[in-house]
Amino acid sequence: MITTDILWDHVINRVSSHEGEVRTVGVDFYQNNKGEFNEIISLWRDAGYTTEKVEWINFYPDVHFDKIVSDAFAKQVNATHIRSWISCVRPGKSAPWHQDIDDNMDQYLKLGQLVRYTCHISKPEHGQVMLVEKESFYMIPQGTITRWPSILAWHGASNCGFSNHYLYHFLGYENI
Repeated sequence: MITTDILWDHVINRVSSHEGEVRTVGVDFYQNNKGEFNEIISLWRDAGYTTEKVEWINFYPDVHFDKIVSDAFAKQVNATHIRSWISCVRPGKSAPWHQDIDDNMDQYLKLGQLVRYTCHISKPEHGQVMLVEKESFYMIPQGTITRWPSILAWHGASNCGFSNHYLYHFLGYENI
């Protein structure tokens, strides 16, 4: 188990002072202007997910928090930063099973061996869970880093607890 020494409570305090960028189900979902998410949106709708159930909020470096966080994290995992964000799933909300889509993936793949990590930046609380492929992450100690089996792994998160659940996500390429 890898952990960081980043002061995540300070980072959470910083991002929680911003509105962030809300993600929910709908035709205006994220940057779906090319229709990349249509299949996932259809799966969610067919399963009965609505805007009342689906929501997470994303926060980005140099917009909502200092990029020094991403630089420190990259050093910790010995990778070069490509992109990162913090997600927040509020109580009663979920980010249903999905696969991330990135318009720049072809460019990223040319840079080297891509890696994806999630750092559990909230203190562990009952009712907050993240799933990646066949693994579930529940009551994980603050600062614990999870390396994904694939950068495009299917995943989701849900919060049936009483406080916001924050996760830091990192995409980069391994330093050799």
